[in-house]
Amino acid sequence: MTSETARINPTKMLDISFSDYAKKRKTEAGRHLVGGIPDYAYGVDYELMRKVNAIPGAYNLFKALAASFVPMEKQKCNLNYMKVGPTQSPVVYEMARDCAERLKIGVPEVFIQPGPAVMNAYTIASEDCSPIIVVTSALVERFEPGELKFVIGHECGHIHNNHTIYTIAMDVVLGAIVPNIPGLNKLLSIATIPLRMALNTWFRAAEVTADRAGLICADDSNDAINAQCKLLYGATLKGEPVNVEAIVRQYDRLRSTPVRMLELTADHPSSVRRILALMEFLNSEVLCSWRPELKKAGVALIGKQELDARCEKYVSVTKSEKRR
Repeated sequence: MTSETARINPTKMLDISFSDYAKKRKTEAGRHLVGGIPDYAYGVDYELMRKVNAIPGAYNLFKALAASFVPMEKQKCNLNYMKVGPTQSPVVYEMARDCAERLKIGVPEVFIQPGPAVMNAYTIASEDCSPIIVVTSALVERFEPGELKFVIGHECGHIHNNHTIYTIAMDVVLGAIVPNIPGLNKLLSIATIPLRMALNTWFRAAEVTADRAGLICADDSNDAINAQCKLLYGATLKGEPVNVEAIVRQYDRLRSTPVRMLELTADHPSSVRRILALMEFLNSEVLCSWRPELKKAGVALIGKQELDARCEKYVSVTKSEKRR
């Protein structure tokens, strides 16, 4: 080593500027934003949120309500659940880091909630700032790592699309407008049925958007489909293979009966509907712009408008059109 080489500080050759890092991250994130909305967002989800935002002061009110609610819920998680990290369930921790990096959002804190009987996951956040994802122990136990990563990616999708601001605020508003007064609370519950039905329509659309985020984050596209199947049967088949086509055929029976209208009161689409929507997303231009390696040779990709139209046929409770 020469004396001249010894005087060179190798770190000077590295760009360690935070401002440059922030600028690069903003540029990368902006590649997949259309009008400030992630390009994979389901059109129905976007349109319904746009209508809410058109109400003067609505977004600021919802954000304020969520911001006041979130800190307390975070403390409850910290008190009652196990937080994952580099030395505590590091595999789950790395899943969250990978998903956040892919979607260019803040890395969420992840907690495992004791719940051996219920497979569930949810998000607590007021914006893309210190978000929290909670997964039940049943989900961690019964899902393969790739399937669990899809679920965590799904929750990151809710964060990426600011869904949690609306869901938390809506829960607060609907709870607040039904006071605990004998007789009056029942009357107000009936009066808010149209509002609840409208909100459930949006909630179901938001789940389609989040599923797309989960698929974008998944290591293997099959993990997304398998995860939805497990949500349908509880992952209790003890390793027996699942016939996805047989599950999908349940949609044919579902759509042919008026009983499907009971789904209007549900805030999540049925897993069968979500599987069909994911299958459409697999062959879309949007997914391949995020994950070009998932493009199948010889398969014509569908554009965003056609993708949303196809998904609407399956996801809409009132339409429920025949499969292609």
